[in-house]
Amino acid sequence: MDGEMAVRQLRLIAIDRLVGCEVGSDKLIRAGVDALLAGVASPSLPMLAGLTRREEPEARSVFDRVADELGLVPEELPAEPTARTWALVRWWAELIVNGELTAEEGGRLIWRHGRPFLGSSEELRPLMESIVLHDDEMSSWSIWDAEYVSRNRATAAAVIAQAQAFLSATR
Repeated sequence: MDGEMAVRQLRLIAIDRLVGCEVGSDKLIRAGVDALLAGVASPSLPMLAGLTRREEPEARSVFDRVADELGLVPEELPAEPTARTWALVRWWAELIVNGELTAEEGGRLIWRHGRPFLGSSEELRPLMESIVLHDDEMSSWSIWDAEYVSRNRATAAAVIAQAQAFLSATR
């Protein structure tokens, strides 16, 4: 694993924690070890990677420090649920556009955590439609389908384009 992949793994775990998913201490420590071995630099990363079984309860707080040090999550999010969700959806769209999340990863986050709060918002509708089309394309391929890869790339590009349009429209 290279440093970029290690940071991506840390970011996805940080996002899971941010949206309230339970992530086991063993997974946090393993991600720390992977990142350290990949050459990622952070003051608290060696501490996370070196936690023993007895120190596992500290993994969450040490991981959160690593996430802050590496800038893996937004520093300030609104407390009000709808405003917080809008801020997260905008952030995930930025990560998709910047290539820090794939269309699949970012789309899944926006669909899973944005749709329940924001519903059928007009600003979000084109992005949601492209996410659904991409997800359908990802899950409907057949071993005999020679066009799968090109269609998948096209739907991923559509998600990226719609994320960019969404960001432009909501600034």
